[in-house]
Amino acid sequence: MAHLTWADDTGVNPTNLNKMAQNEDLKPTSSTFNGSTGRTLTHNYNSTDYMVIINPTADPGATLGEVWYSKSSNSVIIYNSGGFRGAFDYCIIPYYA
Repeated sequence: MAHLTWADDTGVNPTNLNKMAQNEDLKPTSSTFNGSTGRTLTHNYNSTDYMVIINPTADPGATLGEVWYSKSSNSVIIYNSGGFRGAFDYCIIPYYA
């Protein structure tokens, strides 16, 4: 019977992932889309070494458009090209070396 073995030498391991999951900063938060004006979200990572996960929490009715973000060291601006101004959940995930 086949089985999986954890063989990753990048420093990401189940212990590190568990620590990340317990980090208060990594819990999902809510905001709203604001089109091409953008919505600024603040954080305290003092770095641009992070990624953002964004998920609408309501049906945008095909009006969300493209979604992208612009990073800086203590904030990120979320944009969308459509007319949807509803809510979204997001999580900012720092890269750990």
